[in-house]
Amino acid sequence: MEIKRREPYDKNHVMYYKDLEEFFIPELEIRYCKGAEIPTVSSIYNDYRVWLLFAEFEGKGWTCLQVAHSKKNVKKEIEFVLEHLSKRWDRSGCELTDSQFYKHVCPVPKRGENYRDILYRKIGYEGSEFKICVLNVDKYLGLKKVEKNNKNDAERIIEICKNQYAEAKIAYQTLAVYWRKVSSAIDGQTISYAVEHRSEFE
Repeated sequence: MEIKRREPYDKNHVMYYKDLEEFFIPELEIRYCKGAEIPTVSSIYNDYRVWLLFAEFEGKGWTCLQVAHSKKNVKKEIEFVLEHLSKRWDRSGCELTDSQFYKHVCPVPKRGENYRDILYRKIGYEGSEFKICVLNVDKYLGLKKVEKNNKNDAERIIEICKNQYAEAKIAYQTLAVYWRKVSSAIDGQTISYAVEHRSEFE
């Protein structure tokens, strides 16, 4: 898969699965080969917030394609992805737009089409082996888990923001191919900060 980075990300160091494996929850890792039976996703996934999709490409190892977070529906999101990776993709000539980090990779939906539907069909068409990983956010960010209620505003801010921040940070470190920020949200602010302080994230 030949893709071109956008500026100012063209000189970023990219992290792959092996670089971040220690922060994933091993018993929740899903490996899926296109055409195989779709794995069952249990409700325990809803105890977590941030997940990543990787694909294996020749000569590049396991490359991060997407990062997302959900407050209550990680199970449902992962089920959607697995279902659509195996569906037919017949839009090879479709219009493409930029992701946060790459040029011309995201499919532009036609009127009435669902973006996520066609995105994961496209991803499934371009790859054959995939991994879905769940991020241990506290470990990844070096946070101590608060056992009881948060005691002050600093702890509350961390609890409110940590998942969106972790999503954006790991998307930036991996240059997740199809990830797109929400400019006005925490993820957009994180990317703006990371661009100005790149050495802090490498």
